[in-house]
Amino acid sequence: MFEHVDHIGIATRDIDRALEVLEKMGGPIKLGKTEVIESFGVKAVMVAAGEVPIELVQPLNAQSGVARFIDTKGEGVHHIAYRVENIDKALQGFQDKGFQAIDKVPREGYAHSRVAFIHPKSFLGVLTELVQRQPGKDVPPYDPA
Repeated sequence: MFEHVDHIGIATRDIDRALEVLEKMGGPIKLGKTEVIESFGVKAVMVAAGEVPIELVQPLNAQSGVARFIDTKGEGVHHIAYRVENIDKALQGFQDKGFQAIDKVPREGYAHSRVAFIHPKSFLGVLTELVQRQPGKDVPPYDPA
């Protein structure tokens, strides 16, 4: 059902500080553009560093899911995202197999992708994102331009 891991999402209070940490770790990184994703109440940037991109997500308000995550668990790994070819079919397939979908219909994500989340209770405590990328915006760092 998945093509591959699309990215790992890391929740942070401050994207700029998180980028400094990534740069300090060493190795070349390639940044996408920082984007506000209103439907999730976050600011996000994709970082291509190594084989699996990292999405840094910073809450814009205390009501966002990312803010609630940071309040309860602290900064850190928030989700693992998997690339799918057809998100509508994949989302329905997961629901048919008994997985609890957070999103009943896909929403717009970073770089105009279509995304939907599967509840962590359905997958070993890990928030799982399904991502369908647009052609031309499917190579890390998935620039939204």
